[in-house]
Amino acid sequence: MYSYEQIRHVHLEPTTRCNASCPMCARNTRGVTAPGLRLSELGLTDVRAIFPEAFLAQTTGFDLCGAYGDPALASQLVEIVAYVRSASPRCMITVYSNGGVQTQAWWERLAAALGEPARVVFAIDGIGETNAIYRRGVKFEKVMDNARAFIAAGGAARWEFLAFRHNEHEIESARELSREMGFEQFSVKKTDRFLQPTYEYVPEYREHQDLERFPVFDGKGAVVSYLEPPKNPDLVNKTTLNRRDLLERFGTLDALFAATAIQCRVLNTSSVFVSAQGYVFPCCWTYVQATRPSLCEFPETADRQIQQLVEATGGFDRIDARRVGLAAAVDSPLFRAIEAGFSCGASANRLKVCARACGNDFPAYFDQFSDVQLQPRSLRVLQSA
Repeated sequence: MYSYEQIRHVHLEPTTRCNASCPMCARNTRGVTAPGLRLSELGLTDVRAIFPEAFLAQTTGFDLCGAYGDPALASQLVEIVAYVRSASPRCMITVYSNGGVQTQAWWERLAAALGEPARVVFAIDGIGETNAIYRRGVKFEKVMDNARAFIAAGGAARWEFLAFRHNEHEIESARELSREMGFEQFSVKKTDRFLQPTYEYVPEYREHQDLERFPVFDGKGAVVSYLEPPKNPDLVNKTTLNRRDLLERFGTLDALFAATAIQCRVLNTSSVFVSAQGYVFPCCWTYVQATRPSLCEFPETADRQIQQLVEATGGFDRIDARRVGLAAAVDSPLFRAIEAGFSCGASANRLKVCARACGNDFPAYFDQFSDVQLQPRSLRVLQSA
């Protein structure tokens, strides 16, 4: 893998706290927060220790995006952003949020701390009450007030619209509203989550359930509605549309994952992921694969390859940057084991999560974005090469 000195991009999960209950999010299972999820966050002192100024000076990109939480709920997010900006004046800083928390004054402070180049990506999936069909618990008007305050304070913003059948009719109205409000970009995201039950355990699904109807549960475990892909095929993830062709070509998705060439996105872009607990992984995909089976009480038959690698290479303490430092975590046996797992050919040791995220024959993640410039910065270099 890369060395500490070669890292140019950071993906930081500052907190596992979130105000929303999005049905397809990794933090939720059957309508409730994952029972094993510990509410954690990194403060400014933690960030200073993990990312010294000399290290930040070498970075070109810094994304704040949670695997389990919304960065805007980190109590010292503004201070963390100001520190990163001070240490790396030319670094592109991106914050991802549903926008439904904090005050307008807080968003004005965030805009000032971000400076340039920077942006906030607001996840807004409809107008009015439509947004809350997926962003459950998020108040649309509060999001709009916060976004207006951020933009008026000089902040660069992108509206990211996750397309479903229930909101596809509002895309052009949302695009026009984004222009009126001063958003610099509007993007439609084509989720790959409807395909997920075909290759890994999803608690919401039962065997033989319709893949085009994702059940939405209330807090008591009852199904209250379903999420469905858009009717417009141009808004559906291409890998999802091509699933039958892939099965005809490879026989099974497991056979595809065993055979496909893996082009590691973070290896090629020198990016590293740090969780709200300080755990260091090459990417958020490996982090979630290492933690979610226990958080959501997955059955033993679920994919636990990364979790087992963590246990076999010293446990989570060995990759806790608060304990050992970022350099030691990156130089850990886990990183070398993960690299070996995606480098090997078809064998039992090959990491399925790497084949799913970065397999050349399974571009589901990249198919979410219609334009390479809308992809997370850490991935663009490889995709445009």
